[in-house]
Amino acid sequence: MTTSISLVSQKGGVGKTTLALNLSLSLAKLSIRTLLVDTDPQGGIALSLMGEQSAAQGLKGYLAGEPLERAVLSTRVPGFAILPTGTLRGLERATFMHQLEDGLRLSLLAETARDYDVIVYDTPAGLTGSTLGALRASDLAFTPLQAEPLAANSLPQLLEVIGDLREEGARVQFAGVILTMVQRQVDASLNVVDTIWQKLPHALVLDAHIPRDPAFLKASELGVPLGLLSKRPPPIARRFDELASELAKHIPLTDDGNDDPIPLLL
Repeated sequence: MTTSISLVSQKGGVGKTTLALNLSLSLAKLSIRTLLVDTDPQGGIALSLMGEQSAAQGLKGYLAGEPLERAVLSTRVPGFAILPTGTLRGLERATFMHQLEDGLRLSLLAETARDYDVIVYDTPAGLTGSTLGALRASDLAFTPLQAEPLAANSLPQLLEVIGDLREEGARVQFAGVILTMVQRQVDASLNVVDTIWQKLPHALVLDAHIPRDPAFLKASELGVPLGLLSKRPPPIARRFDELASELAKHIPLTDDGNDDPIPLLL
């Protein structure tokens, strides 16, 4: 059974693509077979890794009939693959958004991707187009919430949309808020964190949060996730490992019937 997770936000610039990439890597490191799918027509995942849209057929190719195994990009990390957007030009971006909005093609993708335990959808900012499609095809939705004044104002809109989708028959559940860009030395940022903890049930605010850190700029410059920035990744990379451990509670793994201890020595 493959669990589908959408990372969505009404507001742009909250670190959603960075979160999707680094979280997916950390999930794979937990032996959770992970497929990261970019539904943003701007191709943010490929831009983060390559500085340009991927030449791979990606999701565009899959929608045109390309087998999934030929559309994905393998990685050096076992159990981690990426389905980039693919190269979209001009009006193709609007067509791409429209193709995905009803969620049917992404639901079919989840049925096809049985080699993976989880699909993580990176989505464009806003609650229309391919973001709606990802929500319709997902089991769980998380939102990165920037720890800055006014950021929390968009949360009611997201909850309203998810409620409407559930009324129309979607299974998606709002699973939590992930606080990002937290600045411990800035009172306004900490006030946002306090407000979120006070207003939302604690079960809906993940313990792991992502602070601002110069390492993000370095990783972006080099086109790698934080966990692969060096042989000794920066401490901030551990935040995504902590976050992955929290999310793992929501992901049922294939049970092979064997839960015996694992010997250390061969």
